[in-house]
Amino acid sequence: MKQKYNRVIGIDVASDKIDVNDSAGKIAKQLPNTISAISKKLFKRIQDTENTLVVCEATGGYEYLIVEAAHDAGVPICVANPRQVRDFAKGHGYLEKTDVIDAFMIRRFGEDVEIHLTPPRTAQEKEFLSTVRRRTQVKDLLSQEQNRLSQTRDKFAAQQIKETISHLKKQLKSLDKRIEKMLKDLSKVDPKVEILFSVSGVGPVTAATLLAELPELGQLNRGQIAKLVGVAPLANQTGKSDKKRKVRGGRSQVRSVLYMATLVATKHNPVIKRFYDRLIAKGKIKKLALVASMRKFLTILNNMIHCGESWKNPQVNAKKEQKATTAPSLN
Repeated sequence: MKQKYNRVIGIDVASDKIDVNDSAGKIAKQLPNTISAISKKLFKRIQDTENTLVVCEATGGYEYLIVEAAHDAGVPICVANPRQVRDFAKGHGYLEKTDVIDAFMIRRFGEDVEIHLTPPRTAQEKEFLSTVRRRTQVKDLLSQEQNRLSQTRDKFAAQQIKETISHLKKQLKSLDKRIEKMLKDLSKVDPKVEILFSVSGVGPVTAATLLAELPELGQLNRGQIAKLVGVAPLANQTGKSDKKRKVRGGRSQVRSVLYMATLVATKHNPVIKRFYDRLIAKGKIKKLALVASMRKFLTILNNMIHCGESWKNPQVNAKKEQKATTAPSLN
């Protein structure tokens, strides 16, 4: 059931400014995207914090200041999916796109759609998330430099790239050690760490990514979690036409790590291996079978976290996961 708020504030976030649309009309329409302005001119002017909702879009990190300021002020905040907000705007006849219109439609989205609040993170969780994301950045940079090296013929340029690759490899090794240490410390207070490590196919990188980038793991049913990661086949049917279902959207970083973990699981995890082999025996193409195995793997992990069970009794987990029901897509 959707919770009703007396006041909804929509915010369109840019690198240097934010456009605000306040249902109460009490806050300036544009503010600098700085912690000082956001705190003093936005959140300090909200008196009834419990009945006020702030909604913004995910913008690759520019929204972090607003999210932290909202949590510090005790104001509920939702970081919405930009694609869903844009589709919502088009459905209301707004084909044009400006910052002012975006702020207005973000506010309307928060008023009309069942949203999911962004939970606050502890200092330890923020540090852990930053480290995991830095590892992803270094990994991407390393891949880019290796691709450049394979295409470079100039000796000087090649030497420069090799030095960069060497430096990035050292950073990656350092980050891996740091993540392993942080996981060890986290395992003392969070049982999810040990549960994930009990599964064949889940290593430090997979466990760290799931904990950092998918905090909803164990809190949603199998339909919701599959859509959130982007491994759920979406129906495409109209009239007599029922087209092939495809997976799309979701959190790409989680999906990439889950893909590699599932590849390992199809070789070494008895449940996933049996499931994958059965699909291949039925004539399914390998890519389709692997995506289905990713969904199966994610569903099992989700159910294990929800029940607080390790991999000791997978048959029980498998029976319980079948009872889960699908649900509408999340923001």
